[in-house]
Formats: sequence, structure tokens, C-alpha cells
Amino acid sequence: MNENFLFNNKFPVTVKKFEAGKSTSENITFILLPAIGVPIKKYQNFIAELNSYGFNVVTADYPCCGENQPHIEKGKDYGYADLVKDFVPHLISSADTKNIILLGHSLGGHLATLYAIDKTIPVIGIATGNIHYKNWDGLGKLTILKAVGLFKILTNLYGYLPGYKIGFGVKEAKTLIKDWCHTALTGNYSYYLNNDSLSEAKAYFINIKGDDFAPLQSTKKLAEMFNNYKLESIDLGEDIKGNKHSSWLKDPQQIVKGIKTNIGELC
Repeated sequence: MNENFLFNNKFPVTVKKFEAGKSTSENITFILLPAIGVPIKKYQNFIAELNSYGFNVVTADYPCCGENQPHIEKGKDYGYADLVKDFVPHLISSADTKNIILLGHSLGGHLATLYAIDKTIPVIGIATGNIHYKNWDGLGKLTILKAVGLFKILTNLYGYLPGYKIGFGVKEAKTLIKDWCHTALTGNYSYYLNNDSLSEAKAYFINIKGDDFAPLQSTKKLAEMFNNYKLESIDLGEDIKGNKHSSWLKDPQQIVKGIKTNIGELC
């Protein structure tokens, strides 16, 4: 079942609903917020696994990304604040139950956290964290700083980030990348938050061991934006190949098991 809305009254977004074959006593709907540059079609195994446990899922590709046309180009722009204020609320309003949990992967975890600062809504973050370069060790710090420099050059040159050229998403909005770089350099979200307020919502964060894009310290820093959170580190083992940051999507059973085990503490 699909619905549509105009993001920022400009860009059409298709909302997708995946209803569980069976219902849980909590009748929970997850608002799934994807990683940057990862289309919703890559989450099909994850969504199916959540559905098998009785959880409903509402999600969408980000504006001008994935199945949403037109795609990002120069002049088609938005930032973190736009997604928090417009994209997330539209997905929430599409849910058919009031028992809602924001479920964010990477960038999605950033957005879920920022939304929960003002709204008391439970949050689950997977492979996500505060991207301040100081949350990395050794060469990781240098890698983040080099990425910031490259992103700034490319967005100024193209008017957007041609992520497909450097293995970081596809085409990403200029202001979104500007905001990403700001947090990477400063550790704060001043483009959206004016203070250091903590969220009163409950949160559960999953760090994936060996995830170079969201190391444990990074995840911990993001989790600390909540007064009440649980942080768990999960080892995917050697059977799942590829970048740990997203390879869990191939076989999400361990992740969903962690969610199922801890769901009672969030509701």
C-alpha cells in the first residue's frame, strides 16, 4: 500500500507500507529511515524479517532519491532540518497505529535522534552515531577529515554531491552534505538544535562490531543525546561479507532478534 506527499511542497515522495502477516500485542509500526544513498529496495530482507515478527513498517526513499523523481541535481536541495521537520512527520502521519518507533540506519539514526529531542517517541538506531572526527581512532580521524574536504570541493563544483563517483551514495543534496560536514568537524547539530537538550524518549542503539563507518564511540556519543538509552554491540561473524555498515541487510536476523528482545523496554 503506497501513499504520496510533497516534501517541502516541492518534491513528490512515495510512502510505502508493509503490514505484518500477524499482529503483536503492542501493534507496533516502525518508521524506517534509511542510510544515505541506500534505496529502500535494499531493505527488503530487513522489512520482511520485521514483518515476520508481527511488526508493521512505514518507509520511503529520501526526496529526489531512489524511486522518487526528479533526482538530485543542482538547485534541488534540502538539509537535515528539512528532513526532520517535514519528511519524518509525513511518514509518522502515514502510520495506521499510534504505537510508533523511529527505526534509523546511519543517517536515519541521526534524523530519528534529532526528531526525538522535541518529540517523546521511541528510537532504535542501527549502525549509526555522531560523526565527529574525534569519535574515530588513529587513521579513522584522518579519513573523516579527508572526506569532509573532498565533499566540500565536489558539492561546490557540482551543486550536489556526486556520491557515485566516490562510493558515498548516489547523488546527495548539497545542504544535506554541508550539514553532515558540519557535524563531522564540530560534533554538534547547530543547524537544527540551538542547545544541548537531551531527549526524554527511550532509545535502543545497535553498534555493529567492525563497522568503520560507525564505531562504538560514535554510536555511544549519539546515544548520549537520550537520558534513557541502551547500547548493544553485535558481532555479525564472518559469514556475512562486505562492509559491516550495510552488509547486515543481507541477513538481518541477528539485528531483528536484538530489536525483538528489547522492544518491551521501549513501549
